[in-house]
Amino acid sequence: MKSHNLLRRRAAIPVIGAFVLFAVLAAVWLRAGQTAARAGNPPPDQPQFDGLAVVESFPVTAGDARPASLPAGRLASGWEVIFSEDWEEGFDDDVWLTLDRNGALNGEFKWGVREIANPLGGGEQSAWSIGGGQDGQNHGLDDGYPANVDSWLIYGPVNMSLAYDAELSFNYWFQADAGDEFSVLVSSDGVIWEGKQTDDGGTGEWLGRNYSLESYAGQPAVYFAFRFASNENGDPNKMAAFVDDIELRADFGNKQYLPHIQVQPSATPSATPTATPTATPTPTATPPSGDFREDFTTGISGWEGRRTRNGTTYFLNHRNDSDGGRQGQLEVIVSNSEGFVIVSPLVAAKAPPYNIEFHAKLKEPEDRDMYGLAFGGDWNGGACNAPSSPNCFTRYYELRVQYRDFGGQRFQEIKLKRIDSHDASGEPVGPTLIDWKKGGNILPDDWVEIDVNVTAGGTIRVIWNGKFIAEAQDSTLIAQPYFGLMLITKENDAARVKYDYIKID
Repeated sequence: MKSHNLLRRRAAIPVIGAFVLFAVLAAVWLRAGQTAARAGNPPPDQPQFDGLAVVESFPVTAGDARPASLPAGRLASGWEVIFSEDWEEGFDDDVWLTLDRNGALNGEFKWGVREIANPLGGGEQSAWSIGGGQDGQNHGLDDGYPANVDSWLIYGPVNMSLAYDAELSFNYWFQADAGDEFSVLVSSDGVIWEGKQTDDGGTGEWLGRNYSLESYAGQPAVYFAFRFASNENGDPNKMAAFVDDIELRADFGNKQYLPHIQVQPSATPSATPTATPTATPTPTATPPSGDFREDFTTGISGWEGRRTRNGTTYFLNHRNDSDGGRQGQLEVIVSNSEGFVIVSPLVAAKAPPYNIEFHAKLKEPEDRDMYGLAFGGDWNGGACNAPSSPNCFTRYYELRVQYRDFGGQRFQEIKLKRIDSHDASGEPVGPTLIDWKKGGNILPDDWVEIDVNVTAGGTIRVIWNGKFIAEAQDSTLIAQPYFGLMLITKENDAARVKYDYIKID
């Protein structure tokens, strides 16, 4: 009887694939103190991949190599995610290289993407060590794995000459006979590969592991590979190896520690319902002396509706319950379709460069519900109350995060616009800077972390759950310091979002 354990079997997708680490940039954030509790985006807290130390000689020709480099404008300090891959959109042959080291002698089996659920990462697709190639693309999940496989998944070279440290993290599943091998390998020349290898048959369950690349930091060319190899027997009842949720991080050092200001809000009533809020005292337009942080633990004092579409009915609540282990949230509700609200404390953020990090969860989401961020907003110190005011948020950047639920898929996508005006109905008007880009798959009750990094030169980078999504160049409004959180409805009658945390540093 075949044992698939934690794998959910689905129909095979006949795609020939490969495996590479592609350099894309994620954001860095810093915390105060003598040590950084979270300097940038450090590696996850999980065990190192361990096994027998191995050395392999397998030259990658210049024609086969897939060179990649760090993007221009790299941040100056801390850990950065420079690659992430969850296979949900397949793979690109121009980026990933997969090779059968034995050629077609025993049949051609390479790595390929198949519909295999991974409970650690939540995705529906993973890379299978024998799922590609002339013979592998038609190989069924029930067919086990053949004899004399030597399948490589390779990326590189990537330039790591500016890194002080580096780490690879991934989820893998391995089930084979004792003596058959799953390896993680690294090379600085594309010829000699060193790494770790497990040949104990595996556990037949998904495991999360890290692999230290510290000894390769500073190298101008680094290659990475995953390898599966079987002996002369094979096994018709086991499934070899799968890899998913790969992330490559590098630490570029030069850590800085900035003054840190904690906003201490006073207690507020549990709800602040309003369709057209009355005037409230407004803060001065004096910027704070350092960073901004709010975790809504004790209240939502100062957070008010500053702009809406005409006719929008909204409610602001302080939730003091625990939600997914998070205590205290700002809850925003819009109770009609085609509405939006910007909620802001009217506190000025620091001048660029800065990073905005916020954590959000849509509650009972429906397709096309949206939450988001307004930043680079204006305020002249006058009254600033919804539905509209000539004194504030007349121009700003708008980041929309949209929940999609159709065709059996649930995911979030991101759009960035510069808002230059509002039409007669109060709808924002302005150019699109980043059109809809997929963030990643999500369950209906998941918390999500969004980061927006703004450089002094006007580069705006967007990161979803640690994954670099896209960047745009626009310096028009970056000197304007005001920000807010948003909730947007389209055709749905109502939407609700919780915000647990926002930090600007």
